[in-house]
Amino acid sequence: MIKGKRLFTITQILFIISIAVQFLPDKNDRPGNKVYAVGLILFIAGIQVLTALFMPEKSDYKTWNGVFGFVFGFIAIWTILTAKTNLIPQDIFKAPDIVTEQFLNDRPRLMRDLHSSLITIVEGYGLALLTAIPLGLFLGWNQQIGKISEHIANFFGSIPPVVFIPYAIALLPTFESCSVFVIFITAFWPILSGTMSGVRNVSAETINSAKVLCVSKFTMLFKVLLPASLPQVFDGCNMGLLMSFILLTSAEMIGGNSGIGFYIQYYTNFGNFTRIMVGIIFLGTVVTLITNLVKQAEEYLLRWKK
Repeated sequence: MIKGKRLFTITQILFIISIAVQFLPDKNDRPGNKVYAVGLILFIAGIQVLTALFMPEKSDYKTWNGVFGFVFGFIAIWTILTAKTNLIPQDIFKAPDIVTEQFLNDRPRLMRDLHSSLITIVEGYGLALLTAIPLGLFLGWNQQIGKISEHIANFFGSIPPVVFIPYAIALLPTFESCSVFVIFITAFWPILSGTMSGVRNVSAETINSAKVLCVSKFTMLFKVLLPASLPQVFDGCNMGLLMSFILLTSAEMIGGNSGIGFYIQYYTNFGNFTRIMVGIIFLGTVVTLITNLVKQAEEYLLRWKK
C-alpha cells in the first residue's frame, strides 16, 4: 500500500504536462516526430515507476521522485522553448524529439565510443586505486613520512592534470596509453590524499586495541585502518572518478580517434548541433549512472555507520 502511494506525486502531474506539451502545434519549419519525445518521456516514467516500487522502504525515494519530476519539467520547458515557440535558436538548440531520434540512429556508434571511454577509465582509474590506496595507508600510518607526503600530494594535486597531456602525447607510444596515464595522474592524488586523511582520523582507541592484539602490519593496514578510514577513502575516490571523466573527455577532444569526447568534437567541427547535444546528454547520463553506482557501493560498505 505504501509503495502504491509513492506513484501518486507531483512527479506524475509533471509527467502528464510533459506529454501534453508534445501535442501542441509546432512553430518549427522542420518539425521532428513527436513519437520520439513521447517515447523518451514514457521510458523515463517507466524507470521512475520501477524506482518507486522496488526501492527499499528506508531509502529517500522522495528525493528520486523529485529528480524525475525535474526531468519531466525540464523536457516540457525544453520543448516549449524550441519546437513550440522558437524562443531559442533552432539551429543550435534542437527539440527533444529531434535529439532522441538522432540518439537512436547513432546508438551503435555511441556504444562503441562508450566502450572505448570506459576501457580507458577502468585501466587508468583502476591502476590509481591499486597504487594510491595501499600507499596512502602506509604513508598515513607513518606520521612523519605522512606529514611530508601530505605537502607533496597537495602540490602535485593542485596541478591541473590537463597540462600533462602534451608531455604524455610526446613521450608515450599511443594515444590510448596517453589517456590511461592522464586518468591515472588525475585519480591518483585525490585518492592518495583521501586515504591518508582517513588513516590520520582513525581513533586512537581503535589503533591501540589492534596493537594490544599484536596484529601484523598487513592486518593493521588492510583490516583495521582501511575499514575505519573508508569514508574519507570514498571521498577521494569519488572526486578522482569525476575528474577522470572530465580529463578523459578533454583528452579525447584534443587528440582522440574514439570515445564520447571524440564524438562531440568530431561533430563540433561540422557544426552538427544535434549530435553535439546527443553527445553532451549521453555523457552526462553515463557519468551520473556510474557515480550513483559508486555511491550505492559506498552506502553498502559503510552500512555499519547507520
